[in-house]
Amino acid sequence: MNAPQAPLGSYGPFRNAEVSIYCDESRHEGQSDQKYMVIGGLWLPRGKRQDFLTGLREIQERHKITGELKWGKLSRRCLPAYSEIVSFVAAQSDIHFRCIVVDKSRVNTDKYFQSDRQLGFWVFYWHCLKQWMGNGNTYFISLDFKPESLLSGPRRLRDVLEKECLGRAWVNSLDCVDSKENLFCQIADLLIGAVGYEQNGLSGSESKVAFCKSVASAFGRQNLSGGDQPSRGRFNIFKIWS
Repeated sequence: MNAPQAPLGSYGPFRNAEVSIYCDESRHEGQSDQKYMVIGGLWLPRGKRQDFLTGLREIQERHKITGELKWGKLSRRCLPAYSEIVSFVAAQSDIHFRCIVVDKSRVNTDKYFQSDRQLGFWVFYWHCLKQWMGNGNTYFISLDFKPESLLSGPRRLRDVLEKECLGRAWVNSLDCVDSKENLFCQIADLLIGAVGYEQNGLSGSESKVAFCKSVASAFGRQNLSGGDQPSRGRFNIFKIWS
């Protein structure tokens, strides 16, 4: 995987820390009527994971949420619980969210990725991660489980990140995990789903529209349809080829 050069650690929120990143993506294949793909992740100090999980599970228990949190399952019944979870996440100053939004209609696979769509997918993953990776940090990266056709990508992605971070930051692990067993990946799915919903101008579900508004409000944004400079913290939406 060859990737364009960019400064390491220009915009990331952490320095000299162990950082866990939980990633997911939305609308990267199919859905031809939705031209924006979203790739993103939840970033947090590794040492605070258990504290965050304790607070999140208290919300789940209070709302009697036993299954996986998932954008595709968002309904009026689970909206209060999902909105409270987002409010909790937004209230934790050490939890950050970053995503990139890609206009699929303007991606020239032949020119930039040797006609390899999978290569293009992983280069965009690289772009999402690298701009926020800071000097002195050690990263533990979790990706939602990928189909067999994409399984070589994480290894290539890790190789590229390690090579570019050499001597300045470290990738301790980059693994695929089952999101059903990882609450942080589930929250990443919710936030990425909300961004993709607004970016694609969708409005067919009252519950999803309300959830998008809850996310924007919790993080002090007017909406989720705009784009940010890479340096904007806490909740960053960076648009590519839009």
